[in-house]
Amino acid sequence: MAEKISKYEYVKQSIQKKIADHEWKGNQVIPSENKLCEYYQVSRITIRRAMDELVHEGVLYRIKGKGCFVREKETDKLSHIYSFTEAILLQGKQPSKQQISFSKEPAGTEIAAKMGLTPTDEIYKIKCLYLADQLPYCVNTSLLPTYMFPKLEFFDFNKNSLYEILKTFYKLSMTRVQQTITAELGNTAINTLLNNTEKKPLLKINAVSECLYQNNEQVFELYESYILTDILSYTVEKYNI
Repeated sequence: MAEKISKYEYVKQSIQKKIADHEWKGNQVIPSENKLCEYYQVSRITIRRAMDELVHEGVLYRIKGKGCFVREKETDKLSHIYSFTEAILLQGKQPSKQQISFSKEPAGTEIAAKMGLTPTDEIYKIKCLYLADQLPYCVNTSLLPTYMFPKLEFFDFNKNSLYEILKTFYKLSMTRVQQTITAELGNTAINTLLNNTEKKPLLKINAVSECLYQNNEQVFELYESYILTDILSYTVEKYNI
C-alpha cells in the first residue's frame, strides 16, 4: 500500500509538478493563497507551509506586495565572477581599502522606487576606495536600507568587508545580483580619487543586489563602481550547459 503523504506535501509536490511541466513558467506569478486554498481544498496554513518550503528551497520567491513567483532556472551559468579583492590577489598584488565617507540620508524618489522604500526612508551611503599595492583602482558607493541593517555605522569599513559583515552579523543570504557594465569617463572627483590624470575611460558597474529577507526577495543594496582597467580587468567566464 502506498504511504499516505500529508496535505502540505501533496500541495508542495503538485506545485513542483506544475513548474516541471511548464504550466507555471519562470518569473510567472502563481495564484494567490486564497485561490490555492480553493483549488486544493485545504487551509491557508497548509498552503503557506508548502510555499514557505519551496521559497526556502529556491523554487519560488516572494516580492512584497506582488505575490509569489516561480524562480527561473538558468540555462547559462556563470562559472565564477571574481570579486575585486580576489582578482587583485590572483595578480599577486596586495589589496587594501579606505573608507571615504559614511552617511545616513533619505532615500529620495529614484532610489526608493528601486529599493521598495518610501522617499523619506533612510539609507546608508558608504563610499570606499579600493587599492592594489597601494595604488587606487576602484571607487565604490553602496546604498543600503537602514531598517535591514541597524547599527551598521559601528563597523570599520577600512578593515572589514561589507559582505562579510552582512553575512556574519546580519545573517544575510544573497540570492541575485544584476549588473549593468558600461565604459565611461569619470568626473573630476572620481578621477582625482583614482589618480586618473590622463582621464582614461573607466569601467562603470551599476548593480542591484537582492537577498531573502523574512521569506521575501528584497533589494538590499544598490552599488556603483568606477574601475581603472589598467590595474584591474573585469573577467566573466560563461559556459552553455
